[in-house]
Amino acid sequence: MQNKTFIPFYDIKKYPNEVLVVDAHHPQGFDLSHWRGAPVPKNCEADTSTEIVLKAIQNNLHELDKKYVTNNHYDIDGFLGVWAVFNPKKALDHYDLLTEMAQIGDFREINFEYTSWKKALKLVCWLNEEEAKLFYPPFGAPEIAEKEMEACVPKYIHFLDAFSNVVDLPIEKIPETEEYKLVLNHFEKIDGQKTMDDIRMFIVEAQEPLHYYALYSKSQASDLVMSIYSDNRYELEYKYTTWINTTRQHFPRISMEKLCDQLNEIEESGKEWQAEHFTDTAPILRLKGEKLSKKERYQSPCFRPIYSSSIAPEEFQSICIDYFREHYKMLSKGKTLDWKEVRKLNEKIFI
Repeated sequence: MQNKTFIPFYDIKKYPNEVLVVDAHHPQGFDLSHWRGAPVPKNCEADTSTEIVLKAIQNNLHELDKKYVTNNHYDIDGFLGVWAVFNPKKALDHYDLLTEMAQIGDFREINFEYTSWKKALKLVCWLNEEEAKLFYPPFGAPEIAEKEMEACVPKYIHFLDAFSNVVDLPIEKIPETEEYKLVLNHFEKIDGQKTMDDIRMFIVEAQEPLHYYALYSKSQASDLVMSIYSDNRYELEYKYTTWINTTRQHFPRISMEKLCDQLNEIEESGKEWQAEHFTDTAPILRLKGEKLSKKERYQSPCFRPIYSSSIAPEEFQSICIDYFREHYKMLSKGKTLDWKEVRKLNEKIFI
């Protein structure tokens, strides 16, 4: 594989058909990505873009000889995929570690059966802390797509070297961040969790809002996560895993607008239930207060306000569970549909 150069996403047009596009999609590049619409090379199918890249390296895809590499944003999965392209041999040596890190960073899930899951978590938290300290946190750039395409480039240039200096370290040598300690603490704060298999919903109970890495840690078999906190505080969120292409069989996303209507009919707190459109990366059903920015929605629930409802926990759960059971009856689990198909399904359901 020849030496690589990372370029801004908008420079693809300067080098048509000479660019590897990791964790994004562009018709003039060669995609190694789990984004909808991005064709995955044969025998490289995987849930994260990082593992797609790792499989491409294992299969010695000739397209990996392309000189230029890009992404239109910076996140853990995107970065690890790019790093693997630049460091193919070392990446294969750390195949399981990188795959676990990508799933923690992108899906907020943790495979506790993987013996080095704590190292993976510690590295993810270190990357998060360094990113926020040296640059800006996820979605912290002005909410203009072109700005992120440009602003993420220095992150890649910095971390391609910085990560190479820590990935080989034993866990005790990796800097311990406040986020890492917080996640470990929040594992102990979970009072109960269960999966509703028929609707692929994961329900977590805790006294106070949790860090995402704790909240979602055991949600691998689910597409929706419901959080039940003290004082009638709730959130219900579609996981990012239903926005991208994965190898998982899941239900198509459905609108939560009518569910909000049902809840608002009985809500007496003076606040209103709302949820983003089903095409959002991760729509959250929550009581409306101050409008959350993309940055605030990406941050963990423990860092944002969650308001008390007049609806009792049992009734909230029952209404939400019944809603998805009713509408999923006419749908089947399967591979990720394109957005045109998902919109048609929603039009048919919510005539």
